[in-house]
Amino acid sequence: MKTIIITGANSGLGLETAKKVANNKDYEIILACRNIDKGNNAKEEIVNITENNNIKVLELDTSSLESVRNFVQEFKKLNKKIYGLVNNAGISPMGHDGLSVDGIEIVCATNYLGHFLLTNLLLPYMEEDGKIFNVTSDMHNPPGGIEWRDPELLFHPIENDRRKYSYSKLCNIYFTYELDEILRKDNSNILVNAFNPGMMNTNFSGGHNSKARTAMVKLTMPERLGDLDKSSTALSELVVNDKYKDSGKYYDRSTKYINSSELSYNVENRKDLWNKSVLITGLEKGNIK
Repeated sequence: MKTIIITGANSGLGLETAKKVANNKDYEIILACRNIDKGNNAKEEIVNITENNNIKVLELDTSSLESVRNFVQEFKKLNKKIYGLVNNAGISPMGHDGLSVDGIEIVCATNYLGHFLLTNLLLPYMEEDGKIFNVTSDMHNPPGGIEWRDPELLFHPIENDRRKYSYSKLCNIYFTYELDEILRKDNSNILVNAFNPGMMNTNFSGGHNSKARTAMVKLTMPERLGDLDKSSTALSELVVNDKYKDSGKYYDRSTKYINSSELSYNVENRKDLWNKSVLITGLEKGNIK
C-alpha cells in the first residue's frame, strides 16, 4: 500500500484530490490538517464516499515551524514510507495580515516556508520513486508583474505588501526548481513538480465572497479561472499514475506542463531563496538527502 500525504486536506483542492486518490484502495492517505476536528470530518466524508478506510488525520499548521517538526515526529512513529507528498495547504492574502508564531510574514510562512521545511524533513522517508507536488498559482506572475526582492523582506517585511500572495507562490516554484536540481545531482528518482489549479470557487478564494470574486475574475482574467473537479482530477492523476515521469515542471490545471513566468527561471534568485530558507528554518545540510 502506498502512502500519500496531502496538506490542507480538509477542504477545497486538498479534499477533492484526497477523494479521488482514495477511490483506489491501494493508497493510504494522511490528511495533514491544522484543525483536527475538520480533518476528522473530511476523513469521514472520504470514507463514506470511497469506502477506503485507509485514511489518517495528523495535525499540521504550516505557518508554525514547531508544528511542522511535530508532524514529522508523529509521522515517523507510523514507520511508513511516503509515495506522494502534496504541499497544498495555503491561505489567501485577504484577512491574513501580520506575522506567524515564528515572527515570519503569515502568508509566506503558511504557503511556502512551512512546506519547505516539511519537504526537507520528509525526504529521507520518501519512496525511491516518490512524487512531490507543490501547489502554486498563476498569480506568481500577477497582472503587471512583480520584481524579485531579498527573501529577508519576504520573511520580515517592513510594511504590508498586497503582493505577498504572489511572492509566496513564486517561492513555491523557485523551491520546486531548486529541489529538482538537487535531487537530479544526487541521482535521485524522486520527482518534484509545481501545480497551478487556477482560481476556483472555494472557501480559499474568499469565503462568502468567493462567488463574487470568481465572477470578477471571469470578467477580467478568464484565462486564470480553474475548475475544482478538473484540477483535482489532474492533480490526483499526476500523483498516482506512473506514466508521468517528468520532474521540475509547472503543470497548469491539467496533466500537461507549460512554462512558468520568465522571472521564475532566475537561478540566482532561487538559490538565494533556498539558502536563506535553510537559515531561517534552522535546517542543517545533513537533512537534505
